[in-house]
Amino acid sequence: MSLSKSTKITPETGTIYLNHNGNEYLCTKVNEDGSAIMERLKDGWTLTAHGVCQYEDGTIEWDYSTGGRWTR
Repeated sequence: MSLSKSTKITPETGTIYLNHNGNEYLCTKVNEDGSAIMERLKDGWTLTAHGVCQYEDGTIEWDYSTGGRWTR
């Protein structure tokens, strides 16, 4: 399956995004470098997403993540 065109974005704190893999993530904070703290809603897995991009269908992905941890 080919993906549609994507655009780099800075996520907005408090917004829920649908990842291209089907999971929903809440942006809890945007860092000064443009990375975002994202919490997977189904289980609380939290990470720092670097290089977030959004596809034409509204889904997101990121280049890589760091600091993955359980928050609940």
